[in-house]
Amino acid sequence: MSSFRPATLCAVAMLLGLSWTGVARASGHVYLLRGIFNVSVGLDALAGKLAHQGVAATVYGHGEASTVATLAAQQYHSGTARPIVLIGYSLGAGAAVAVAQQLNGSGIPVALLVLLDPVSSEAVPPNVGRAVNLYVSGGQGTQVGAAAGFRGRLNNLDFKSAGMDHMSIQAADSIHRQIIGYVHAAAGGGGGHVRTASRSAAPRNVATRTDAPQAVKPAAAHRGGRTKPRHG
Repeated sequence: MSSFRPATLCAVAMLLGLSWTGVARASGHVYLLRGIFNVSVGLDALAGKLAHQGVAATVYGHGEASTVATLAAQQYHSGTARPIVLIGYSLGAGAAVAVAQQLNGSGIPVALLVLLDPVSSEAVPPNVGRAVNLYVSGGQGTQVGAAAGFRGRLNNLDFKSAGMDHMSIQAADSIHRQIIGYVHAAAGGGGGHVRTASRSAAPRNVATRTDAPQAVKPAAAHRGGRTKPRHG
């Protein structure tokens, strides 16, 4: 029996929509927005993990919301960013909502919006299919609500009792695993071997479909990573 040459295997993998490692690639694009002074390097680590699993991901500063919105719109229309996923931390969370709002004005859907300890309460626009806010109550983070016309799924998850703080929530591996699960679910399960559920530090999801989501109580307390610095 003749063996396949590497070039042939690569071509077959491309036809089947697989990466060279044999893992199915998720579609779409993930845009991540850092907090103040770009100190939230946990987002860079998260982007690297996503890229390693075949998910296109790029990281921006919180002041680049307009640039991200323009780029996402261009890539959406070209077909290279479908679905669109937005992830923002601290000030970057507000920037991620601003990107979603700008895309909403252009009639472009956002499949997933993930906010990490936002420092201001923002209204999730109606073009967002699913929004998840991972925050720490009693600190800098806050819950978020939904704008009029929102018909998606909104989750406010409080990680205070899970041992997180404003800085560690964007860097903890357990949080990254949970977000990666959300991303692959939004991409239609294109992540292959990645599981969409993580039992690490996360309370159970509580879905809210109204304009004013109810407060969410954590279902379980687990210890998470801690870091001392506190920045926006």
